Amino acid sequence: MKTYYVDTARTTLNKRRQKTHVVFDGERVFKAWKLTDLKDAGEVFIDTLFPENYDEVLELLKNNVKIYLLKNTAVLKRLRLENDARKSDENDALMLSKIPRDNYRLLTVDEIELKITVRPLINRYEMLTKWRKMLKQWLDDCDIPEIVEALKENIKVLEKMLYRVSREIIDVVKNSNSMYSYVYKEVANFLDVNDSVILAILILETPLYLDIYKLKALYGYTPNKNNGRYNHRLRTLISSLAANIYITAKRKGIKNEKFKEFIEKMDKRKAIYKIEIEILKIIWKTFIKTSNKSETEPAG
Repeated sequence: MKTYYVDTARTTLNKRRQKTHVVFDGERVFKAWKLTDLKDAGEVFIDTLFPENYDEVLELLKNNVKIYLLKNTAVLKRLRLENDARKSDENDALMLSKIPRDNYRLLTVDEIELKITVRPLINRYEMLTKWRKMLKQWLDDCDIPEIVEALKENIKVLEKMLYRVSREIIDVVKNSNSMYSYVYKEVANFLDVNDSVILAILILETPLYLDIYKLKALYGYTPNKNNGRYNHRLRTLISSLAANIYITAKRKGIKNEKFKEFIEKMDKRKAIYKIEIEILKIIWKTFIKTSNKSETEPAG
């Protein structure tokens, strides 16, 4: 059985082929469309885990292949600089083999099955949220009584459906055997929020193995908002959670001293922005701490 180091890629997007994984086997660098093409794999070390790769990762795990994910991609960047190597998929695959094994964590079947299970539920939640927003906009613009009444009834139906799918997402995450269950409970307790579907989605959908600086760029928390190339979807979600925390704090008070300071000393817009960044840091720190503590076995 062989050991492979893989610079992973979104091999498909919307069912269209994009680019290949780049693989180093200790002797040569080559390309592969799927991780499952590595037929004689015993261990596979990867830098990134994309949703498009979940199925192939799960198949390997169920075939007793050990797959290790880099805990923090900042290690890869630092090693690249130390070796004066330019950034390329081929160089990154080589560099992965030079990183000490305790910088990786072992992926589990439970973790990947959770992500695969929750993804369609999240899609449904976001679709229903979009429809509700659209109907509310129509309601605001309409003054025909019969249509107003019909829109209100449809909004009620959507809200019931949203509640059910939100409840399902939260329950699946909280009751899973993966580390994400612990991360969710810890962060929810720290933020003093109860049963937040948005928090569950943020924890599952944010690539928390990235370093905090890359995560800030991903969310647009940079001076130039990463030139607009940030994840608007995740930014909208975290903004909504921060706004909810702000409103609750103004109405009932809040335990978190840092949030309290933001709310008391800043205007609403700036306070919510600061809370957003703090939420991201809390989720990331909790994930890293849990990742380091909860490994079922060392990578080497």
